[in-house]
Amino acid sequence: MVEKQNISNLGVKPPQAIDVEEAVLGAMMIDTSGLGKGVELLNDDCFYDLKHRIIYKAVAWLSKSGEVVDLLTVCDRLEKTKQLEGIGGAARIIAITQSVASSAHIEEWCRILLQKYLRRKMISLCTDGISEFYDESIDTFALMELMLSKVEKLNSMFDSQQSIETWCDAVLEIPKRVEFLTNNKGKITGLPTGLKSVDKHFSGWQKQDFIVLGGDSGIGKTSLSVSFLLAPAKKNIPVGMFSLEMGVRQIATRGMAVESQFHLNQLTKTGFNKQEYFAMLMEEVNTLKDYPIYIDDTPALTVDQMKRKAREMHRKHKIQFLLIDFIQMFESVGKENIRITVGDASRACKNIAKELNIVVMALSQVTRTELVKSRFNIPNKHHLKEASAIEEAADVIMLIYRPGFYGHQREQQPKLYEDLAISKKHNSVLLVVKHRNGRRRKLPLFFKEDKTKFMNEKPEELTTIEAPF
Repeated sequence: MVEKQNISNLGVKPPQAIDVEEAVLGAMMIDTSGLGKGVELLNDDCFYDLKHRIIYKAVAWLSKSGEVVDLLTVCDRLEKTKQLEGIGGAARIIAITQSVASSAHIEEWCRILLQKYLRRKMISLCTDGISEFYDESIDTFALMELMLSKVEKLNSMFDSQQSIETWCDAVLEIPKRVEFLTNNKGKITGLPTGLKSVDKHFSGWQKQDFIVLGGDSGIGKTSLSVSFLLAPAKKNIPVGMFSLEMGVRQIATRGMAVESQFHLNQLTKTGFNKQEYFAMLMEEVNTLKDYPIYIDDTPALTVDQMKRKAREMHRKHKIQFLLIDFIQMFESVGKENIRITVGDASRACKNIAKELNIVVMALSQVTRTELVKSRFNIPNKHHLKEASAIEEAADVIMLIYRPGFYGHQREQQPKLYEDLAISKKHNSVLLVVKHRNGRRRKLPLFFKEDKTKFMNEKPEELTTIEAPF
């Protein structure tokens, strides 16, 4: 391995602001509001001067212990830990407290120290990275992912949502949450799904949940998931998608079929038989084009690439919902078994949902289709390909089932429709077979085949553009 180059050999001082460090410590000891901000925004590593680190640790320890923080208590704490003499004695603490008059500018000072600290960390990270990238024995992509994850951790220091919440804080939030739900009057608390029955059951998609949507090939997984993608986007909530199977134009065309009065065949095969339809199409285009939807259709995506791109998409566009189509299509690295790949992908999806505080939904294929066809078995989570690997990580698992898709008509199999709770207003069902924070349930829907669109129920009159067939 190439020998690391020490920054000190360059004759350049690491980024630092000693006078600002003194100002922050002084503000923390003379004002309780300054104390709170200093403890909230900084840690001892943010101080370059080793003596200042020791003083900060003492101040932070007193604060977290519920003790009064001032000149006397800090000196007493340092005396007990046998560090007072090493930092310059009580005279040094007195000088620091006298260096500032108030804590009015402490947030700005803390920001300066954070930037200096991050610069030092980045210099160290890059120095380590240079030597490691010269080492041919280390996998390049694994090293890039490691470097990016380290940078992301540093970047998260500026995100207040990343701060640690105590058990006490979490418990105290419960009454506030219950009061909010009580006064909410049935409104959803999460992201809109676009379907009333789904919204009601889940109260919208909940952040940090990893949701799996499964179904047979051609049954409508992509169509339903595109509806789920469009619902928050119509509310101007940014959403993202990794399409490992279909291109961006194909996804956009399906979205147009779902949102407009046009048939999918008109948009993909036959075109229009009346010129005036083009004006109507352009009206829809002008609406859909402004939706905050960001799609990456890179084929053969690896799990590590997905994680990196998801973080980037969230950082750039602030996405709140991420759709992955579909989970079995992630590319293996080397000669990994598919079971390991699907397991890694599932865990990565859950981790990304939690890390970025977003909803992640992944589509999944099912297996044993013949069993479902021949014995009228209602599909369950074990029908998913690599079910055990997926079930372990998922918060919610839903399966699409349309009896008519398999030739099971209501007149011939009335009990099947009854068991599925499919009324005459519906022809399909969304089976919630796992819900970590709620009940399992059958949610009946109506599927309009020529538009490949799932709806709450069959409308009395469905206005559509005249079909070209």
